Amino acid sequence: MQALMQRLKDNHHTLEKLFIFFILTQPFLDLLAYFSIPVSNPIRLLVIPIGMLYMLSYPDRRWGRNAFIYMAVLAVYFAASFAVNMIWKDPVSAVGELTFILKTFFFITALLVYVMLFRHLDENRDWKVTVPKYLFINTSVVSVVMLIAEVTGTGKRSYDYLAKQGHSGWFFSGNEISAILGMGFCGAIIYYLFVKKGMLAQISCTALVGVMIWAMLTIGTKVAFGAALVVLGFALVLLLIQAIVKRNNIIQAGVVLVLLAITILVTPEMPIGNNLGLSVEMANEKAQKQEEELGIAPLPEEEEGEVPPPGSVRQWSSWQLMALNGREEYFGTVLYYYEHAPVIQKVFGMGIGGNYTGEKPRIIEMDILDWFFGFGYLGTIILILPLLFVIGSIIVFIFKQRFRTLHATALFTGAGACIGLGAAFIAGHILSSPASGFYLALLLGFLYGLLRQKPEKFFQ
Repeated sequence: MQALMQRLKDNHHTLEKLFIFFILTQPFLDLLAYFSIPVSNPIRLLVIPIGMLYMLSYPDRRWGRNAFIYMAVLAVYFAASFAVNMIWKDPVSAVGELTFILKTFFFITALLVYVMLFRHLDENRDWKVTVPKYLFINTSVVSVVMLIAEVTGTGKRSYDYLAKQGHSGWFFSGNEISAILGMGFCGAIIYYLFVKKGMLAQISCTALVGVMIWAMLTIGTKVAFGAALVVLGFALVLLLIQAIVKRNNIIQAGVVLVLLAITILVTPEMPIGNNLGLSVEMANEKAQKQEEELGIAPLPEEEEGEVPPPGSVRQWSSWQLMALNGREEYFGTVLYYYEHAPVIQKVFGMGIGGNYTGEKPRIIEMDILDWFFGFGYLGTIILILPLLFVIGSIIVFIFKQRFRTLHATALFTGAGACIGLGAAFIAGHILSSPASGFYLALLLGFLYGLLRQKPEKFFQ
């Protein structure tokens, strides 16, 4: 055992390099999945055992031990939750339940690994440039692939509704790729604005940033669109401050202003412009229709042994319908399942899709709610502990250093993490989706590492 532990410690730096390189593989794994080459899921699942080996080999024994113990507790809980649902659910899919568990396990593992990795790298300056550079490359690859799909007319539609526009290129989920571009754009802008490059490289990067913005508007989802506006607006404000204080980067500020202005001007003609107007209209129409139906007749009563039709279990206001964005039927149905579930399932969760009666489970696609209904209130508490620890530590670092560690890189990284967390609450496909959840774990770990450093110049 001691020989094994020593060997792990000897290979500790190799594991760190592997996890850094793993960042670059993300868009290619997603492309392989789209073209039905079954390697992305097995490769991502390897993060769980390799991550646990990394924890065992971690130089700080207290950190490594505590992280490993938490992972062991979580594994035991998942096993108990799986057993409960195999007994209480009918119908139930063992493969579906295990997939839901493993995808969630991946996010938690990645979060702990990257927090520990950037904590250990500490004063090594290379990773502060490497991570934004890799995020720029990844976001560029995704955007260029979407452009190729647009030119060839082979992009996958973002929505099943014919009235809604937009496509996700050669990637499966519009919501996933929207979150990936939203978070990745924050890292890409760090490399674009604050890492020194030659004139030719700067021009090439500007063209790629333009393609990124186009891709974020072409998907047709709110997350990517909101991220584009927030990041460009934020970048413009910081560059204007830098231009006033240091009297440089005036040209960059002008370029970002042009990019922001073009983004706003073309939005009505892009898929996101169509979808935004359509979402408001659909929400108002649904709310009005519910009010009219309520005035005509009471809600249908449930028959014994049957679930009320989705949509009849709750009445929603227009703002709730806009927030749920078409998910009100799934939320109302899963909430009904939870209210009628036995106590043991309320504690350990109802698994994916709740106690569904059809052939295929449907999740709400709002991650916090899917965690709560899928893993119960005990599981939700266990799962959010690492998130609370990391976010709490970040807040402590900020106040402890009296905001002096909030340089530009940290601010954009924090913006990316906030976009990911916000998407997890309102759009899903983050906390239980390895493709996009990886970027949230990476950004939170990167931000943790940045903010525990000694104060630096604002524009580093």
